Amino acid sequence: MRIAVIPALILAGAASLSGQGKFPPDSFTNLKVLPKNIAPRELLNTMRGFALGLGVRCTYCHVGEEGQPLSTYKFASDDKRTKRVARVMIDMVNHINEEHLADVPDRPTPHIVVRCETCHRGVSRPRLLEDEMQLYLADSGLAAAVAHYRDLRSKYYGGEAYDFRELPLVALAQEQARDGKFDNAVGLLNLSAEFFPTSGMTPMTLGNVLLFKGDTAGAVAALKDAVAKDSTLGQAKMQLQRLTEKH
Repeated sequence: MRIAVIPALILAGAASLSGQGKFPPDSFTNLKVLPKNIAPRELLNTMRGFALGLGVRCTYCHVGEEGQPLSTYKFASDDKRTKRVARVMIDMVNHINEEHLADVPDRPTPHIVVRCETCHRGVSRPRLLEDEMQLYLADSGLAAAVAHYRDLRSKYYGGEAYDFRELPLVALAQEQARDGKFDNAVGLLNLSAEFFPTSGMTPMTLGNVLLFKGDTAGAVAALKDAVAKDSTLGQAKMQLQRLTEKH
């Protein structure tokens, strides 16, 4: 197994340290995925890579108390589900890198490999922004989803954890409208307009949502706003022309 491809999708858990009372120990036990003869420094660097990739600390996978010396941790324990999941993730990544990607025809060099950051990008559960928002909309409603978006943006904007561009909010609003959840759709588009005030995409989508809802006057106003902000939006122009000619 090549350690270069081991940084997997879940933290540390794959390896365990023996010789409690000393850190790092002289030897390791309960190694089921990592090489049993792995050097201590190499294992610790691998663990740090997992932690950075997921934005977590040792206690995410290992039994121990935050703030206490690492020598007191029960690294050999498999009690935590996250550690057991980690082994599966590491094995999956190894298969992807060593087997599936190796079969890519005319694979360019240097080879791109899967690492923790490929999916996690600094968060423990790698969800797309749309999926994260969808969960909050379903479980807690629009206000909670909007508050969650603001919280995520304040924590992760400028990084790679979530896609904070305009399109994810617009796409989610369109999906909510198709499901007949017009209030959610309008609320998401208002949120998008707050962060993308000069874009025509959001008001154009709002116009279509309002038209679908039966609010023709609101649709016309939104489409006019869209065309004023972006004169290249041919779809908005045609829709606006049809509506104004009809009324």
